[in-house]
Amino acid sequence: MTLRLPASLRPLRINDITKALRRKWGEEECNARCTLATAYRLVDYHGWSDMIYGHLTYLIPNTDHFLINPFGMHFREVTASSLMKIDIHGNIIEPGTTKFPFQITGYIIHAAIHDARPDLVAVAHIHSREGIAASSTPGTIQPTAQASGIVAPLAYHTYRGVVVDEEEKAALRESFKPPSRNLILRNHGLISGGGSVEEAFTNLYFLHNLCSSYVDSGFISNGDAARSVTLDDEIMEKTQKGAEKVRSQIKVGVGEFEALARQLDYAGMETGYPYSEASRDLLEKHFKGDTDYQ
Repeated sequence: MTLRLPASLRPLRINDITKALRRKWGEEECNARCTLATAYRLVDYHGWSDMIYGHLTYLIPNTDHFLINPFGMHFREVTASSLMKIDIHGNIIEPGTTKFPFQITGYIIHAAIHDARPDLVAVAHIHSREGIAASSTPGTIQPTAQASGIVAPLAYHTYRGVVVDEEEKAALRESFKPPSRNLILRNHGLISGGGSVEEAFTNLYFLHNLCSSYVDSGFISNGDAARSVTLDDEIMEKTQKGAEKVRSQIKVGVGEFEALARQLDYAGMETGYPYSEASRDLLEKHFKGDTDYQ
């Protein structure tokens, strides 16, 4: 006998795409929606969400349309079908399954990056506590941890107030140029991009990790850089090359992302994520194990 929690106690499933919507959007977009919605839940899972603020986006291949969260939903509520589809000009292409609008700030920031950086198919922007603290540091963030080499080179964007003007797009494009995939929004938060949702999220994970270690090292609290050991240029280069070699064993960001996504499936959130064969095998073993003991 399979025990099932009452609906009021079950976590919101991530993959809520109906058969009708799957026919409408197609398999590729549905997979992208499940992956992006899973990333939203993982941001919340790690404690980086900021009420209804922040955005993760995915550019639909061969279009100028991207998926974005409705403004008004907590990251813990975002599902695959709720994601909106808008274009880089701010037109709503697909409202998703809620009645919420999109946020103008999210549109301006992400449209600017997707338009200027075709290499960044996915872009993640958060206001984590440690990220905001590190973004407020004068100068540049010093290389205090191994993550420094993974996220380098870092780009920086000067705060000019809440982003509500189209003119901010040009400034963002100027600040966030290749080869950087990580941007510090001074006095604001963090942005990471990647060639996939998985890569963008993993870059964000390491960027946040760097900011956390930077805060914990005492650079901000006491201003005494001598309390921490920084990495010189030679070690930074060696770290970058070493990280690339290690991560070349699997598609960049996918291994880390799948390991985290599995935790959500174990928790009953039904991600709908298009797992690799190894992950599918592992999940099947775990869930089969559950039934064997029932």
